Amino acid sequence: MNALLLTLFSGLFYLIGLIVYKFVKHKKELTIAAISCAFIVIIGLIIFDLLPEILELKNWTLFIFVLLGFCLLFLIDKLIPHHHHHHHENDEATKEHKQRLEHVSTITILALTMHNLIEGMALYSISIDNFKNGLLMFLGIGLHNLPFGFQIAGFKNKLLIFLLVVSAFLGGSVVFLFGTVDELLQGIILSLSLGMLLHILIFELFKEVKENIKQISTLYGIIIGILILVIINLI
Repeated sequence: MNALLLTLFSGLFYLIGLIVYKFVKHKKELTIAAISCAFIVIIGLIIFDLLPEILELKNWTLFIFVLLGFCLLFLIDKLIPHHHHHHHENDEATKEHKQRLEHVSTITILALTMHNLIEGMALYSISIDNFKNGLLMFLGIGLHNLPFGFQIAGFKNKLLIFLLVVSAFLGGSVVFLFGTVDELLQGIILSLSLGMLLHILIFELFKEVKENIKQISTLYGIIIGILILVIINLI
């Protein structure tokens, strides 16, 4: 049940981001810190947990699913409108921001929902097998979802936001209802998850961290990320 709750809480980060963005003044700094923290946590998850577990299975065909997971998220990512948008204080009042929100259409939420369904299955499966690894993945997913919560603060369709928030939970529920997965399927889910996390790390988080590397918020985020990894690995 704890594993299923993690899938639910990971989706709630969208709501947390949405609510926080509406009230916080330093929106840019908060976003940069959250992204930097997620960057470090996901690196730790990949290097110290997911990759070693896949290697332990000694089934090299699983790396096909790593590539598949990478390509799957790449295709989903192509469905999501991208915008070279720079945050400003009181950003919600700017014309640029309003145009960006209009352009981010229903397909954005639907594409993310598909991704989160798979992600929820992976998170639940990993948490059942090793709760510490599941907790690391939960933090990586949640911190990655948090900045996107900032970006959907202008969405008016509450039903779509609700589907986005619960999509990971629905994915985890599928595995919960139909029972635990065998070693091979577990390896496939781990590999798909690794591929998707690599895509997020390379094409989303790294770019943001690189662009804001001189910002003090980036340093704060990196330090918090390292502390999270240390604490989790001491549990």
